[in-house]
Amino acid sequence: MTAVPSPASDTRQPSPRLPRQATTTSLPAPPLATKPKKKKLKIIVGVIVLLALVAFKEKGMFLKPHYTPGHPAPNGVMYPLANTTPFTVTTVNDQLVQTDVALQLTTVANTKELTDDEPAIESDVISVLGSLTSTELLLPSGRAAAAQEILVDVQKLLGPVDGSPQVTKVYFTGSFVIQ
Repeated sequence: MTAVPSPASDTRQPSPRLPRQATTTSLPAPPLATKPKKKKLKIIVGVIVLLALVAFKEKGMFLKPHYTPGHPAPNGVMYPLANTTPFTVTTVNDQLVQTDVALQLTTVANTKELTDDEPAIESDVISVLGSLTSTELLLPSGRAAAAQEILVDVQKLLGPVDGSPQVTKVYFTGSFVIQ
């Protein structure tokens, strides 16, 4: 039988302890391939947004209605001239004409431009009414001719928008008094 050494009688020297290596649980590093994917994704999203903006802008330019003489723009609002007082004009034969004037605008009319040009439009109204006689203005055909002449002058002054005139008709509103 062999004798088993007792632990107290163990003559072996204890093994020197090695320093304990730090064991930390760290998350695995993200793969390097995800950064370029995120960068590509940002570029793709930016390009899509840019294309959408360009398409929206171009759609407005291409689908915007352009009116032709055979297909005029629909009527919009009435625009009264000289809101505070009616026009009082002396005719060629020294009679007074007093009336209000309103313009039938189209839907494409630029009211800011119209407001800026209102003094010139009022001058055209005074010139046309002042160039006629009271007997011409007494007849409905004379008033219609005066309205047509004012319309032509106003359309020349304002010009077209999208191929359509801004004003389609001139009305003498309120009263039309000749003295």
